[in-house]
Amino acid sequence: MWLLVALLALPMALLALRWLHAMSRSRAWSAIVLRALVLALIAGALAGAAAVRTTERLAVIAVVDVSESVRRFAELGLTEDGRRMSAPEAARRWIERASEQMGPDDMVGVVIFDGSRLAVRAPSRSAPTDLNLDVRMTEGANIEEALRFAAAIAPPDTTRRLVLLSDGGQTAGDALRAAQELARAGSPTPIDVAPIRYEVRQETIVESVDAPPQSTEASTVTVRVELRATDEASGVLRLLLDGRPVATEGDAEGRGRPVAFGPGRRVELFRVPLPPGRVHRFEAIYEPDIGPDGAPIGDTIAANNRGEAFTITPGRGAALVIDGVSGGDPAGAGRVLARALERAGLEVDVVSPAAAPGDALSLEAYDLVVLQNVSAAELDRRTQSLLAAYVHDMGGGLVMTGGRDSFGAGGWKGTPVERVLPVLLDLPEQLVQPSAAIMIVIDSSGSMSWRVMGGARTQQDVANEGAALAILSMDKQDLVGVIEFNTTSSVVVPLGPNTNPERSAARVRSIASGGGTNMYPPLRVAGDMLDGVDAQVKHVILLSDGVSVGSPSQGFRYASEMLARGITVSSIAVGDMADAETLAEIARQGGGEFYRVHDPTILPRIFLREIDIVRKPLIREGLFSPVITPSGSALTLGLPRPAPPLGGLVLTQARPAPGVVVAMQTPGGEPVLAHWSVGLGRVAAYTSDAHRWGEQWLGWEGFQQIWTAVARTIARPPASRDFALSVEEEGDELLVRMDATDDEGRPLDLLTVPGVVYAPDGTRQTIRLSQTGPGSYAARVRAPGAGNYVVTLAPRLGDQALSPVVGGVSRATSPGLRRLRSNEALLERVAEASGGRVLRFDRPEEATLFDRSNVRPVRASTPVWPLLVAWCLAFFLLDVGTRRVAWDRLITREVAGELARMASAAAKGRGGNPAATSGAL
Repeated sequence: MWLLVALLALPMALLALRWLHAMSRSRAWSAIVLRALVLALIAGALAGAAAVRTTERLAVIAVVDVSESVRRFAELGLTEDGRRMSAPEAARRWIERASEQMGPDDMVGVVIFDGSRLAVRAPSRSAPTDLNLDVRMTEGANIEEALRFAAAIAPPDTTRRLVLLSDGGQTAGDALRAAQELARAGSPTPIDVAPIRYEVRQETIVESVDAPPQSTEASTVTVRVELRATDEASGVLRLLLDGRPVATEGDAEGRGRPVAFGPGRRVELFRVPLPPGRVHRFEAIYEPDIGPDGAPIGDTIAANNRGEAFTITPGRGAALVIDGVSGGDPAGAGRVLARALERAGLEVDVVSPAAAPGDALSLEAYDLVVLQNVSAAELDRRTQSLLAAYVHDMGGGLVMTGGRDSFGAGGWKGTPVERVLPVLLDLPEQLVQPSAAIMIVIDSSGSMSWRVMGGARTQQDVANEGAALAILSMDKQDLVGVIEFNTTSSVVVPLGPNTNPERSAARVRSIASGGGTNMYPPLRVAGDMLDGVDAQVKHVILLSDGVSVGSPSQGFRYASEMLARGITVSSIAVGDMADAETLAEIARQGGGEFYRVHDPTILPRIFLREIDIVRKPLIREGLFSPVITPSGSALTLGLPRPAPPLGGLVLTQARPAPGVVVAMQTPGGEPVLAHWSVGLGRVAAYTSDAHRWGEQWLGWEGFQQIWTAVARTIARPPASRDFALSVEEEGDELLVRMDATDDEGRPLDLLTVPGVVYAPDGTRQTIRLSQTGPGSYAARVRAPGAGNYVVTLAPRLGDQALSPVVGGVSRATSPGLRRLRSNEALLERVAEASGGRVLRFDRPEEATLFDRSNVRPVRASTPVWPLLVAWCLAFFLLDVGTRRVAWDRLITREVAGELARMASAAAKGRGGNPAATSGAL
């Protein structure tokens, strides 16, 4: 359409002839031609003009299956040292061997996949050597996603060929649909397949364990266990309830039920009375008999001989105290608060921060969770997110109490838990001067690109994330700066107030690896930057995973000089190759801490622990009399007055949000006890403690009264009995159903039913159930992995929030491990649909990947609009010059004749000069 703009040149030319009648004909026509050229160039640029050519350059993208089924079941021979060859290693060798035939213009790229996909090599003309394909990402196998991703990374000016190395055991997506669409694309992409074949024999698996997701208190439920065997099998099937053997008829001691069957399926039913409690976990374990030869009968892999299920009852749950005061010691000071909750009628479990629940189902057993002087560094990010979701989505109650390792002093600033607290951990500027100035000096050398524990994340990714979390946990009045170093160094975040922590964290997360290791100069620069600031604490955190160039004495000298100037230095040595001895001495000379880290995944905790050290100015110690506000809070209603003095607290400020109630505060207005509702749950913040600072409260009758009110107000109320939830497995999906009735048993229609599904790895998916019948609602959600899936629903009738509904299901094994043979038929259909070939995995030399006989050349286009714009500018300047400068006057007959006479005279003058000179001589 833009090319039609060029047609305006004709009327413009006609008009120009009339407007430019005062110009000479040559000048007028030159102006018209130049203006037409400018118009044509603009039209071409706007139309996206491109240079089109046909190319036969070939990009081959290998798409390699690294899912658990290929790793576990494929028998691919032995390595040179006699070990079983893994599937990633066999695929690497296949690619290297098949690529020996590549030509100078050919390119090879590699994508690996399981439930996710990752490009381990972008298309390149170099030979594919030293590939690392042994990366684990997520459960399952999504071939469709991997194929589409591989096709997308091929350069646009090349012909594409995909080579799929897989067992065909997809658990998500539709590989055949992807193949058909790639074949119909503007540049058809053939997909060759090299099937990884296997068929597992002599195997028995626990196919599923089913229990009702919900039941009434003290009821008896039926647990269904399904077994599958490829051949004849015999053994014992045991069922555990909350870790204890279940006694059944004829098996009073719970030793197990003998089973003999196969090949095929076998279903066993168990009738189990439920004990008191909210969450009841079942585990089925199949133990094969041992044959005369000492081998299990009909079974070879023990990993798929277990399955789990659970049932949730609407009874009242217990309270969980995560004790950061005495680490869960039954005789420690942390038991004081637990005993107060027990006197309030709650069953209480006390654990150390290290033993805190790490999954949604474990938290569901509790109606109240108390974080008692727990540092954020003691709970990983996943657990922190889970606690926030426990309140918001699952309706649980949460209490955070004060102490030297809690609230802002404990590094909770910027965490998911902070977002649900009724107090802010940023303090008003009048309360604190810049308390901390932190410089983070982080290694970005090439070795930091090594992957962590075979996963998709590198050491650099984890280190960057740890530094970013440290920045997010700091107060806005704190000063922070970041330097990254390899062979050289650069300032990523200039030292200054932490006013925009999100932007600083984003910069840190973008640090990339490359180069050598030279850490002493940036260490000195960090000290020099801290010299010029005013802060209560000045601190440097130095991280490296290698051996630095230069003399270690430089680092020792810099650290000791900084300590003399009031700057402390801590160091972190990552991995086996780090110069731990030098880094430890730097920390000793700098008056800081040294951390030896073999598992890089704990780096975020170490960074947060270091930040905790410098956040202690957020604590105010000394006696003060708390003020009970006239808020009408249920937590302080009827308290005897006045309240005894407290010995200290962690400084916070009330969150300026509707619904926040400050029930108790200091004479200066800082919150002591505040609470509010968040999502489906409630949260309270008590900024003093229940042992040391609160020592004078322990004998006060109001102490027990407050914690009894907390147990009644903040803890989750009993669940409704008007909703029935069921969750069923269907392939790689879960079918979630809810039946709703009123108190008289009539269906409840027109409900809005949003919800959240928590996967075994802690990720969450939001769902919304649609009404399928009178009082019936349903939705489907992906569930590719094995483990416990917890479903929380928050039904509403108009604007009225109804009681939340919680249930779920357990997958005994992932769908990929239930298939005991490769799916060669699917792979053959993928090749046929895309015009590809079926190759042999054991004959890579016969692959002929770079044969162009069944690959159509592509028309590659190169945009030329930048060139057109440049020419347009040049012609526009000539156009303006033609209209403004009367150059035509220089070529009139009179001017031409005068120029001719001048040239003739000059020629005569030059001819006479030699003769005159000769005569004079």
